[in-house]
Amino acid sequence: MNGTLKTKAPTSLLLALLACLWAATAFGEPFPIQDPYQATVFGTPPQKVLHFKAPAKTEEQSIVIDGRTVPDIFWYDEELRYTTAMQPGQAPLLFIIAGTGGEHNSPKMRFLTQLFHQSGYHVVSLSSPTHMNFVVSASQYAAPGYVPYDVEDLYRTMLWIKTDLAKEHAISGFSVTGYSLGAMHSAFLARLDDLRGDFSFDRVLLINPPVDLHRSALRFDAWLGPKNLGDKKPRQVIDELIKAFSEIYKHSQITDFDDNFLYALYKHESISDMNLRAIIAADFRLTSTNMIFSSDVCIKAGYIVPADKTLTSGDPLLPYARAAAAVSFEAYVDEYLLPYIQYLEPGTRKADLIHRCSLHSIRDYLSVSDKIVLIGNEDDVILGPDEVDFLRQTFGARAHLYPHGGHCGNLTFKPFARHMQELMKP
Repeated sequence: MNGTLKTKAPTSLLLALLACLWAATAFGEPFPIQDPYQATVFGTPPQKVLHFKAPAKTEEQSIVIDGRTVPDIFWYDEELRYTTAMQPGQAPLLFIIAGTGGEHNSPKMRFLTQLFHQSGYHVVSLSSPTHMNFVVSASQYAAPGYVPYDVEDLYRTMLWIKTDLAKEHAISGFSVTGYSLGAMHSAFLARLDDLRGDFSFDRVLLINPPVDLHRSALRFDAWLGPKNLGDKKPRQVIDELIKAFSEIYKHSQITDFDDNFLYALYKHESISDMNLRAIIAADFRLTSTNMIFSSDVCIKAGYIVPADKTLTSGDPLLPYARAAAAVSFEAYVDEYLLPYIQYLEPGTRKADLIHRCSLHSIRDYLSVSDKIVLIGNEDDVILGPDEVDFLRQTFGARAHLYPHGGHCGNLTFKPFARHMQELMKP
């Protein structure tokens, strides 16, 4: 037996070394940050970012839905805003969907707009259905976080934009992509369009998608627990988060809960001593705070703001912000989203809701749809090992997973960005 062990050990060690070498070189230059939480918060080092020598001209466009009632407190969000970057001649049109709480012109979205415009696409960049502007101006049910409704809202909006742009631009085809939650939405949009045929998407790229939205969100909830907060209490952390957001918003150009805000949160004096997991979770909690508040006001649910209360610009909003920030995603699902979905679709169980908000529900479709490809990272902090295995098994050779990069931390990394261009070549 000893002889057998001595014979096999060097072989196993050699295979392990070869595996590590392959992981570091399979996609070219390795990402310089190997800690997934640091990668998620810090992003790509500036010297490793892909830059554009001749950035494309972009324009902010808007849609106003006739007859739509917008609460007075949200008067500034009456129009659904989006970004376009059009080619001078005929080209395919690519829709890009932002991640959770992301706006159409956030840093990630601006980068992806330039990246794919450089590839030859007309580009339309859309905010996430979980962003306040989308909830207020375009969502039919104003129940953000329920993927089937979010996707219906996106599809309807994309049809409007398609019709409008086709009046002035030559469009040769359609594709769709998105990062994080926007990637999950892209997968469901592809399936919906295969049923309806309004776009007949040529290519669909999923960038760092969650597999199970509920499970990923619960992971964030857990990261705001005692293990990551040190001596601080949850209420203290929530108050510090709101204070930090107010100060960051007041003293910088950062207006959205994007990667720049995440880093600014990390650098803030009242937050900087927190565990990186807690900071990532805090960013998500602030995103969900906006989402919950805007939804509650739009449908007068009475969850945060009394149903008979009409907010005006003179009303103090801090008490409502504190109340919304204290709501975990699990509580949002149990106390708000599920009852609302059950009102609209009687008989819906929590297990049904969770399943419908996961890639598991469309696995059979994803496993055979050759036009859909995936790019992401094995160490993505929103995924468990079994979920990474799910992506590999479902997409097979269409899954391109890098060893390091965390959650979207290497999105602007030159090799990763060039790879996205190759996967979406018109």
